[in-house]
Amino acid sequence: MKNYGRNGRRGSGTALYVTMAGAFLVIAVVAALGLFFKISAITVAGGKRYTDQDIINASGLETDSSILFVNMSGAEVRIKNALPYVDSVKVTRKLPGTVVIEVTEIDPAAYFTSGGSVWLMDVSGRILEQTDGLGVSGVTEIRGIAPETPEINKTLSLGSSESVRLRCLLNILKMLSERERLELTEWVDVSNLASVTFYCNGYRINVHQADDLEDLKGKFDLLRDFFEEYSEPGHGQEVVYVDEGEYYKFMQ
Repeated sequence: MKNYGRNGRRGSGTALYVTMAGAFLVIAVVAALGLFFKISAITVAGGKRYTDQDIINASGLETDSSILFVNMSGAEVRIKNALPYVDSVKVTRKLPGTVVIEVTEIDPAAYFTSGGSVWLMDVSGRILEQTDGLGVSGVTEIRGIAPETPEINKTLSLGSSESVRLRCLLNILKMLSERERLELTEWVDVSNLASVTFYCNGYRINVHQADDLEDLKGKFDLLRDFFEEYSEPGHGQEVVYVDEGEYYKFMQ
């Protein structure tokens, strides 16, 4: 009987040696490339409110570090966490040595008052900034809410007992935005969910039973028809009631 044990062990040892040598070679090559391909420039596109340096600082990226080991998704998360007006961000490599940061910023859609301060937020309810009230011209005022402690870069919260009111508000803002009416809306009052009121393009509009979120879209479709019929701005005296598949317009 032939004995293959020693040769078998020798063969497996050789294979292990080759595997380890190959792994060390790959590591050495990657390390060498990492030393060779360093970040020589970081470029930024799309910034308006923030300077290029603001965005670079938020990214945590630095020149002279290896471009091959850039954690692009981590840089994107850091930018969004640090800069609330950044709506989207994409970080890419451009070999041999450039990192490109592309951002899209968002404009405030509405504001509310809490604790003596004015808070700006986007259409989804994400809080963008705390301000003294200056610079809110052209931004929709939110009335009839009592926010919990507002926090920048966090979503507006009214507490668990007010979840329907919050969903109603955000749905109204979204629908006004989708129908290109939000910029024409001076204020939205959700203090009474049985009849939410907002002032848009010179018309005071009352939406009956706005807390019925499933029916709210249909009522806004009616408003779209109304604004198509009455395309000219109102004079501040007209009131529009929206309810049960119809709208009614009369002078106040």
